[in-house]
Amino acid sequence: MEASLQSNKVVGYAFFDVDDALITLNSMLSFQDYWYKTHNDPAAEAAFRQAVAKHRQPNACRVTLNRMYYQHFSGLLEADVLDLGRRWFNHVRELYPNFYNAPVLAELRAHQAAGREIVLVSGSFAGVLNPIARDLGIDRILACSQEVKDGYYTGELSTVPMIGVGKQKALESYLVDATVAEASYAYGDDVSDIPMLALVGNPVVVGGGRIPPEQLSDLGWRVLPAA
Repeated sequence: MEASLQSNKVVGYAFFDVDDALITLNSMLSFQDYWYKTHNDPAAEAAFRQAVAKHRQPNACRVTLNRMYYQHFSGLLEADVLDLGRRWFNHVRELYPNFYNAPVLAELRAHQAAGREIVLVSGSFAGVLNPIARDLGIDRILACSQEVKDGYYTGELSTVPMIGVGKQKALESYLVDATVAEASYAYGDDVSDIPMLALVGNPVVVGGGRIPPEQLSDLGWRVLPAA
């Protein structure tokens, strides 16, 4: 999903990965936990958790894991998921006082004050990202777009997963001017975020990221300590 178009008056962009970067948890898995707490479906829950356990191995392909995750939305009413996303957000904000990663949030606020456009970039989905964006006063979101037919999710994505090259391609549509790219910032915590981070003049790795130390040293990018 992409919200609004580029403005000619943009000072620069600040792109933020969400899970384990801007926020201190994985929104996708947290949402599923909340879904099964509110929807008693032991068979579906068991199938989901078995699939996650199978695919969340070291060096597992995150694109494959992402597609697998959304397959479990097949047959769910979009309106129900969006409604529960709002309830999920209220729940986790109350449950986790440190829901936002404080150092990252401080930088986001500084970028807003400086006039930069904030863009959330995530492999997560609108149901959980929209409440976060509203809470922080953010209008632009780049996220996975789920296919919907007759109001129900099919379990497929209508675009490539917003991971790795997917994030890179999405940012390229914003950074059409080299001057804007050089003035922009990007924040990520995973090795899969490197293609996105490499596009801007000011890449920032959150918490050291899941990037091998020797590779991080070679890149020479700023590291922002996690909360």
